This record gives sequence, C-alpha cells and structure tokens, in this order.
Amino acid sequence: MQRNEGKGSKAAHWMQAFGMACLACLAVSGIARAESPAVRPTIEALMSAPRPEPPVAASHAAVIAWAASERGVRNVWTARAPDFVPKRLSAYSEDDGQVLTGLSLSADGRWLAYVRGGAPDAAGVVVNPASDPDGAEQAVWLVPTDGSASPQRIASGRGALFAPGGDALIVQGRGVGCVARPGAAAPAWCVDPLLKNRGANSAVAFSPDGTRLLFVSHRGDRAFIGVLDLAARSVRWMSPDFSIDSAPVWSPDGRRIAFLRQRALRPGEAFDLTAACPFEIWVADVDSGEGRRLFRSGDTAGGYAQFAVDTPLRWARDGRLLFASEENGWLHWYAVAADGGTPTALSRGDCEVETAVLGDDGALVYSANCEGIDHRQLFRASKGAPLRLTARDAIASDPLLLADGTIAFRHADARLPTAIAVMPARGGDPRRIFPATLPADFPLDRLVVPQSVTFKAADGLTVHAQVFLPPATHRGPRPALLYLHGGPIRQMLAGWHPGAYYYSDYANQQWLASRGFVVLALNFRAGTGYGQAYRRAPGQGPRGASEYQDVLAAQAWLAARADVDRARIGVYGGSYGGFLTAMALARNSDLFAAGVDRHGVHDWRESAKGGDNSGLWGLRPHELELAGRSSPVEHLDGWRSPVLVIHGDDDRAVKFSQGIDLVRRLRDRDVPVETLVFPDEDHWFLRHAHWLRAHRATLGFFERHLRP
Repeated sequence: MQRNEGKGSKAAHWMQAFGMACLACLAVSGIARAESPAVRPTIEALMSAPRPEPPVAASHAAVIAWAASERGVRNVWTARAPDFVPKRLSAYSEDDGQVLTGLSLSADGRWLAYVRGGAPDAAGVVVNPASDPDGAEQAVWLVPTDGSASPQRIASGRGALFAPGGDALIVQGRGVGCVARPGAAAPAWCVDPLLKNRGANSAVAFSPDGTRLLFVSHRGDRAFIGVLDLAARSVRWMSPDFSIDSAPVWSPDGRRIAFLRQRALRPGEAFDLTAACPFEIWVADVDSGEGRRLFRSGDTAGGYAQFAVDTPLRWARDGRLLFASEENGWLHWYAVAADGGTPTALSRGDCEVETAVLGDDGALVYSANCEGIDHRQLFRASKGAPLRLTARDAIASDPLLLADGTIAFRHADARLPTAIAVMPARGGDPRRIFPATLPADFPLDRLVVPQSVTFKAADGLTVHAQVFLPPATHRGPRPALLYLHGGPIRQMLAGWHPGAYYYSDYANQQWLASRGFVVLALNFRAGTGYGQAYRRAPGQGPRGASEYQDVLAAQAWLAARADVDRARIGVYGGSYGGFLTAMALARNSDLFAAGVDRHGVHDWRESAKGGDNSGLWGLRPHELELAGRSSPVEHLDGWRSPVLVIHGDDDRAVKFSQGIDLVRRLRDRDVPVETLVFPDEDHWFLRHAHWLRAHRATLGFFERHLRP
C-alpha cells in the first residue's frame, strides 16, 4: 500500500489485528460477551465460513446444486432428498477469482452444467484477478451429480440450457449453439451454431413438448421475441414492434407466449437507472405470431422491477400470469388471468419482495421484508393472505420448491452466516445443510447483533441505518465509522447479507466493532428496501446529491451519542458509497476526520461518457453542469482529512481513471493520501485475499488516524 502523507505530517506505524479465536459451537443466544483483546475475532476468522451462492433445482427430481466459496476457493456442490447430504462435485483448489455461475440441472437431476470464469470485456478479455500469465476464459462445464466423474469442459460460453431429454445442451456465448452431452447421441436438430440471426440472441426455454426454442434477440435500442422451430429450422417473431420486449414465458400447453413490452429508447436517449416507466404484458399465438396487449401497468410502476427481478413474468399451471410491479409504490407480485381481467395482489404491505419461486399448485413462495424491514423472511402466497414461513429476524432468500415438496433456500441471521437450508413447504425450522458446521475459528458468540435505527435528514425524510456497538470492554468516548453502501439500489441488512460484496462488508463491520469502533451502516435515500419513493428520491446522485443530507444526518446522530468522540468520526464505502465518502471528505473535512474510498465515482461528467455502470443515469448535455456540481472533484479545496483510496485496475463498473484523477488532484493539494491498488482485479474483488487486504488496510488506516 502506498502512502502520501502530505507536507508537514508524520508517517504513522501499521497496527495489525492479532489473536485467534477457537469455537465450534452453533448455538445462538445472548449478547456477545465481554472479552480481552487477546481473543478478539480476526477478519480471517470472520470470513472463514464457506459462503454458498443461490441454489438451483431440477424440475423433476428433488435435487439441488449450488456454488460455494471457502476462503476464496470456489467449487460446485449438490444434495438430494431426503437426506440432503452435500456432495462436492469439483476440486478447484486456488483462490483465483474465477467465478462459478449459470448453474443448470438436467430435469432428472443427473447432470449439472455451470459456467467458470467472468464475462469478457468489449475486447473479449475475461477478468483475471490472479494475474495468471496464461489468462482466463469463460466456459461451460458439465459434471454428473453422482460424483462418478470430474467436470468436463463443454464449450466456451456464458450459459447453458439442457434439452428436455438431457441429451444435449444449448450453449450461449457470442451466439447460440448446441452440443451433445458426452456419451449421448445428439438430436437431429442439434447443430452449432443453432442461431445465426443478427443481434445478441439469448435462449430462454424449450416448449413443453421440446420441439421449439424460445429466445430473445437484443438489438441495441429494441428487442424482439422469437420462436425457433427446431425441426423446420424456421423462426417466427412474436408480434414485433418498435419496443423492447423481454422475459418471455410459455403457456403450460405450449400454444401461447407471454412477454413484457416497454418503450424503446429514442435516438440520443440513454437508459436511466432512476427512471420509472410503464410496461405492458402481451400474449401471442405461437403458430401465427399475432399478439394482443393483456395488461398495462401504471405510469410509474415499471422499470426497476423488470431489471431487478429474476424472471419478472411467470405463467402458472392454473392459467394465471404472475408479474412483478411497483403498482402501489412497493415491489410486489400480482396475478392476472391469461385471458384478461383485473390483477390481484399476491404479496402486500409497505414492504418489498425480492426473490420468488412459483409452485406447480400456483402458490408463490417469496423473500420479502414485510415483517422486519431490515431482514428477509420467506412467505407463501396462494389465494388467501400470505403466510410467513421463517423467523422475523432471519435473512432468508432465494427459495426453491423441490419435487418432493421441500423448500430449499439460503438462510442467515445476525450471527449465523449464510447457508443452504431446507424445510417443509408449509414452513418449520430450517435445517442448515451447507455448511452444516462452522469452522473452528469462526467467532460465532463474539458477533454483535446490529440494532436498526432511524433519524431525520434536514429535509424531514426518515433515514434508516443499523448500528454495531463495540463489546463492553471498550470504554467511551470511542471513535465511530459511517459505512456507505454502493449501488445505490442496495440495502444493508441487520444480518449476513445475501450478496457476496456486502457479506464481506458485514464481516468487516463486525470486525471494526470488535476493535472498539461504533459502526453505523447507513441506508440512504436512493437505496432499496423502503419503497419506490425512497429509491427514486429527487435530486439524487449526479442530479444534486440529495442523499448527502442523509450522510450529514448520520454524522450528527453519531456525534450526539455519549459513547462517541465527535472529533474522531470516519467514513468509508465502496462504489456509490465511495462517491459519498469522497463527497463527505471534500465538503466536510470538519466533520469527518478520515475516510476510505473504495472504487468510488468522483466526477459524474466523466461517468456520463459511458463505458461502465456509473454511466447508467442517462445524463443529457444540459445536465452536465449540475452533474459537475454534484461531484466530489468540484469541492476539493475544502478537503483536509486523510484518505485511503482502493481500486482494482480491471474494474468494469467504475473506471480506474476515476481513482487516478482523484489521487492526482489530492496530491497536487498536499492532502494526505494513501493508496491500495489491485492489478487485474474486478470491481467486486473476486479474490478472497484481496478482500482481506482491503479490510486490513481499512482497519489499519482508521487505527492510525482515529485513535487518540
């Protein structure tokens, strides 16, 4: 890590976390006990538990599969009813940052396909955070779930879809192709490439009888829904229009297709992450391609739901179409008859639904924050009132309904880290199957339970946060830290977060609290979880940075605490949180004594040029002046507090040049700057070792600058 302390300042000494804890207990009770510094948890121990990604299920067998990372080593696993004993199917052994995604099980659960490696950039280069001199690739792999053979590379690609008989796979890469499963004879229709039409084509699903393939053709400012007749080698388009069509689904009898339709972008118009727009549900006849509009949403109900929800349109066996929408200002699921009518709400309340699964009986099982807004509970909705299935203080997400009636999902709480769990379809106590036990050094009984708090911003808006208090051995007044999440369409939770990035940051919040810091995780306006009005608050980001009012309110809340030294309040965050961290230090070095800016956005005018995720605000030329005033770089003359800037140089979400520009400007002003750069690393810090280095650097920085 590089430091530039500025003229007239002294270089401080590193301070390292020390001590190892040993614990194998899985009981969760009481408050974290007071302890001596010698047994304080380490960040290595806090991040030692294997972390599973969302599971997938076979359609005709009670089999699930998932990918998991154990101290950065990623492998794929499976389990089968009724015992659900986890079985590892791969034997990767390095923390190389090569992600395992796109898992797909054959209908009978006998085969698992998955993708290894991240998506290539515009030049075709796959992210390579381990700096492997041989580079990296994105490819589809196949493995039998009985463990009888090792994974086999099938083809380069970003996804795979099993044919109904399991004898072939549709592989999606730059195009759509087909390969025979090893050991099986390829169907007559299985050719490579399977689709050579123009546009970026994505295979979606086979028809119920397996004779046709549904796909989406993305063509920049528009998108069409197509059906490929596999035997005739012909394509029929479903009611094409001057629109963006998406999320197509087959009717149970295979005669119709439903899809979502939104307006296309005009010339010069760019996608705006914060916008809301109407959507329509269309139903088309497969044989003729002729369609009709079934439903039109409210003017502000669409946009977010269509890109934030996986499979936002479902066709139930009872003839209803289920769709996600913000009709009442909250993200919920609705049902409408496939022949038309008035939609009915399946989920309800001032809360938001995230992941969901549709059962064969028409019941919807979903994860939402309806009985604990900073948590996630599972609910089951059919024709009556939704039934809560898990505890209010759980973090339950990504449900699956298995062929034997079991629900599989991911489960966590404030202390228990994320695990794969199963329970009966009508609810009950979750059985955590992976990991079934925690590592011996995982400090389960030394974790604090964060408290949900609210306070008012200057304009009267109620702002949400969670506070992590140090153990009783740490006497006040203490230094405090304000944590700012990214996105901004994210929500920090009062427990282990389902997302890998924020799972890691939750571990760090626990670590910082154990070291004596009062930590406040702020869920500022523009984030999710608290309704559309909160997420779409006016004047946010490049259009005025209105959420900075929430940052100031959080600082005032901390400063007013008797156990906080108001002269020793720091701020840190990543991505959008890095933007707000830089804004806090630039505008109010009088309030924030130090900060850690992780791959933040520093100049919205640069973002407006596009090329990364920070350009998704759809800024127009007349907005660039305001975007400049809403950027940290326009307020640097007041920046006095020391800062640590962290960035990976293969960042595809926020350009590395944002960090280059800020560091150079600060060094020119003799502001104390330290840096930590990860060559070849992505925005998400794909290597476990890099997360550990970033967290250690963050603690070390705050130890030097905020201790008496």
